[in-house]
Order: sequence, then C-alpha cells, then structure tokens
Amino acid sequence: MGRQAADPTYPRRPRPGARRADPGRPGAPEPGGVLAGGGQPADRRRAERGADRRGAGGEGGPVSRVRVVKFGGSSFAGPEHFHTVAAHLAGRVRDGEKLVVVTSGMPGATEELRRLATELHPEVSSPALLGLLPLADTVGAALLRIALERAGLRAELLPPHHIGLASSPAGGQAAALTGVDPVYLHGHLAAADALVLPGGQAADAHQRPTWLGKNSSDLSAVAVAAALRLPGCDIHSDVEGVYDADPRQVPAARLLPTLAYADVVTMARAGAKVLHSGAVELAARHGVTVTCRLNTGDFRVGSVIGPTGDPAYAVVADARSVVLTGDDPDAVEAVLAAEGLATLRVGGAVVATGSFADVPALLAARGRACTVTGQKLLTVLRAGVPEYELVPATELAVVARSRHAALTTVAAVA
Repeated sequence: MGRQAADPTYPRRPRPGARRADPGRPGAPEPGGVLAGGGQPADRRRAERGADRRGAGGEGGPVSRVRVVKFGGSSFAGPEHFHTVAAHLAGRVRDGEKLVVVTSGMPGATEELRRLATELHPEVSSPALLGLLPLADTVGAALLRIALERAGLRAELLPPHHIGLASSPAGGQAAALTGVDPVYLHGHLAAADALVLPGGQAADAHQRPTWLGKNSSDLSAVAVAAALRLPGCDIHSDVEGVYDADPRQVPAARLLPTLAYADVVTMARAGAKVLHSGAVELAARHGVTVTCRLNTGDFRVGSVIGPTGDPAYAVVADARSVVLTGDDPDAVEAVLAAEGLATLRVGGAVVATGSFADVPALLAARGRACTVTGQKLLTVLRAGVPEYELVPATELAVVARSRHAALTTVAAVA
C-alpha cells in the first residue's frame, strides 16, 4: 500500500482544454449576475437582506427573516416524514422566518427512474436521461409543498425557470451553474411563507430546464443563499454533521463541530459523503456559512462550516472509488471530467472518487482502454493536509479503523 502526500487543493488539475470534474463543476467560470457581485437595481438591492435583518412580510403577515434550508432525500422516506419536516418548518415560520426550502427526491427515486429508462431502452441517450432524472426531485418538492399547506403555511412550488438559477446548455451531460437572478425569489417571497425548490435544477439561456448533476441540491441551496445576500444556510440530512470518519465503517468516529471550507472540500473530493464540493467552494467565495443539521427529531445542529474551523483530522474511506490504470491517464481523466465525475491522481493511477457511475463501461463506450485494479482510495487528513493510500477493497474498513485509531492519538497531542 503506497501513500502520497499532496497539497490540500487537490484533485489534479485537468490538462488544458479539459473540464474540471464534479457534478457541479467547481472549476467552471465564476457564476455571473448576482453571484459575480455585479451591480443591481435599487429596488432589488433593498429586497436583498440577510437572515439577521428585517425582510418583507407577506400580505397581512408579520415582517420576517429569510433563511434557506435544504433537505436531502433521506428526509422523505415516507408520508410521515414529509409531515415531520413540514411541522418543523411551520414552527420556524411562526418564529418569524420566511423560508426557501430546497429538496431532493425520495430515497431511491432517481435510480428507479434510471432503471425504468434503461428497461425501456438499454442504450438510452444522455439527453433523454437528463430530461427524466430531475423529475424525482420535482416530485419530492411538490409533495413537501402539499405537506406545508396541510401544516397551514402559504407555500409555493417554483419550477426550474422560476428559480432564477442559470446554467450552461446541458449538451447531453450535467450543466454548469453560471449565475442566479434573485428577482423571481423576491417576488414570490412577498406572498408566501415558504418557497419550495427542487434541488439541482436550473434553466439555460433559452429557459430550457437543465440538471446540475447528482447530489447538487447542496449547490442549489448555497447559490440561492448567496444570491439573496444571506449570511448562511442550513443543510439537513440523516446525520447531524460531518464526522472524522464514516460511522458505518468506523464506530469510533467523532463529530467535528467546526470546520473550515477548505477542509470540507478536501474531504468531499476524496469521496466523503459530506457536502457537494462545488457547493462548499461557492459558499467560501461568497461568505455563506453552512450549518449542518439533523433532518428529524430535534433537528439539532451538528457542524458549522465557515472561513475558519478546528484543524481537520479525518479518515475518508471511499468505498465507491474506482482505481484505474492505463497507457493514457490524461485521456481517461478528460473523458471522466466530461461526464461530470471527480478524479484525482495517486501515483500513476487515476481514481474516480465517490462514483455512482459504471466507470469501466463509460470509458469503453468512449474507446478508452483501462484496467480496474480492485483497490479503493483511503485518505488521511492531518491538520487538513491529505495523504492518499490505495488499499484492497476487502481491507478498506479494517485499514480505515486502524488509521483512525492512530489519527485520534495524533489529534489529541496536537
């Protein structure tokens, strides 16, 4: 098992002309419009107030603060879960908040749509899939809107072309976020207690719906918070925060209460099941503090991600990683980047991190021969600086526990 120390700004830069990896492509040009910090009409500037300022209330309602909250797919495992989330959000509205709620689809909904599509046509095209898969998030958002109405809230569901998120044309693959125009959001917030948005959806210059890639609901939430000039947003999931290892692999894993943006990006790109790396990069550029919270029970806060945090000591054991060797690693990286997959280099190998895709089949379809080694990526962060190891897949959990035990001792001394 070889190790490789690296600069925490990994992954490896793509060769010139190749797009950066990651579903939201954090290497894409800085989003334009509001996210680029351009000037705005005076009436829009007046509407853009932080969560700690007084915003416009609905007709006949109290003046409210605005907060962006995101709920992942695990929040909506069944009808009762929609009601649980709706009751929590109704309580926040009663406490004086207006909410922009970003949602994902119900667990397994996206993959069920993919299964149905491939059953109809085993070689379904990427554009056809991209027109179908986002509907899982739309259904989740629509169901939450219904639950919010039952809870007594004035809730409105916004379709992609009314969210204000602008993207590049899809072109058969996940689109890149290019900007956010908050004018739609301000208009709808004036008459609603809660706006519900399907995560990961945008529209191109011709108002055609686009998809920002798998797990891009985080990106939507941060982009909306930045566009509304809010100081932070809440990300709810089935764990209350970021741990120093995956608790399912390492029972002794510990919650990290405060983290710096850069460390979370490092962990995400190494395949950790934390936040979308592009979302965290966007939060860093616009000073949006990300608060990680539980999606049920007391909805407690677990981790806060911001400009500074405690030095990160963590182990990331990426069971979804695919380790590849071949004659032309640059070409392999370019193909995977074009498909929106994150990659990094460890020695002479290309590693697709956190991958849900059939990477060998994808490369074969593009005429790129490669060998899958059967190894998995394990990353150890010491004060935020990563070291990579390639370990046999069958030993990943055992090695992760061993590295975590050693790291805990080092962190205690530090």
